[in-house]
Amino acid sequence: MDKKISKIPIILIFTLLLSAPWYLTCGFTPDNPVMYAHYIKVGQGDATLLEFPCGAVLIDAGAQDNTHIDKLITYLTSFFSKRSDLNNTLETVFITHNHSDHTNALKEIITNFKVKRLIHDGKANISGTGDLCWALREKDQYDITVEAVTFEKVTANGNKNGFTSSAIDPIQCNDCDPVIIILSGGFEQNPGWSHEDFDNKNNHSLIIRVDFNDSSFIFTGDLQESGINKIVEYYRQENVNGPNLLDIDVYQVGHHGSHNATTAGLLEAMTPEIAIISVGSWDYGRDSGYRRSTYWYGHPRKNIIDLMTVSLKKYRSKPIDAMVALGSRNFTELKIRKKIYATAWDGNIKVRATPEGKFRVTRNN
Repeated sequence: MDKKISKIPIILIFTLLLSAPWYLTCGFTPDNPVMYAHYIKVGQGDATLLEFPCGAVLIDAGAQDNTHIDKLITYLTSFFSKRSDLNNTLETVFITHNHSDHTNALKEIITNFKVKRLIHDGKANISGTGDLCWALREKDQYDITVEAVTFEKVTANGNKNGFTSSAIDPIQCNDCDPVIIILSGGFEQNPGWSHEDFDNKNNHSLIIRVDFNDSSFIFTGDLQESGINKIVEYYRQENVNGPNLLDIDVYQVGHHGSHNATTAGLLEAMTPEIAIISVGSWDYGRDSGYRRSTYWYGHPRKNIIDLMTVSLKKYRSKPIDAMVALGSRNFTELKIRKKIYATAWDGNIKVRATPEGKFRVTRNN
């Protein structure tokens, strides 16, 4: 067979794509729905867009600085230009906890796009400052439905099946029905932690599980060891009549790969296939001396990478040399072979998931 490709079919195909329905150009077909998780490169912060055939939600709205806020808005603007059927609308925005690296683009997102619903961990201080507090004050002006989800709300009457509502899970497509549930939220009562741990907003992070039939994702915000141990114990499989709700395929690595936000017990419960870290460039803060930075925090930590390397079974298509931290301001180069990705190394990361539980990771640095 002649392997030369005629120019006429190429032009014809290109013309057809330009005039094709959005679902063909975006990788969807009516008989083969897929979802995409966009882990957006926002520096030392978190912002993940979940794209479904009939809608989109955002988990966290953080960005490292004004430059990265602009990059996030540009990314979302480009996304909506390709998905014109979504009418510049985010069905729900989840804020896992009220720290600036998870919230400081929220005002720009609300003022640039339509946000229908806002879910938070129940620990926001409405009279305080920051983008989440602004959003809670201005929710009526922007016609945003707000729901606070606490640990006590999730676990009322001993419930171990997670919590959802029409605001948490607004996506219902004709050909697929993704499931979004919350496994934990802010703690109203101290579960026995030290005062320091209880006062730490990280330990009150929402835990969000997303299922696209046989494909599953989890987002743990910046939950740290005290919170992790509580949740792992609560959802231990022997305590639950049904599936292990912590067992997932794709793990957004907690707290930007911090030393205190992923444990062996959590990895054993999750058995992830893919791990993705939202984190800034390793040298962010090195020259300026700015302490709330990747360099001073030491993200991601090598001991966490090592834990995940043991836990994950599958390999990247090509290994990558990446800078990882031995501690604050102490980095070394490490070859990453397993399916561990990071926005600092890989740029914007997009995970394509099918209802059959098959995944494809693409990167754009």
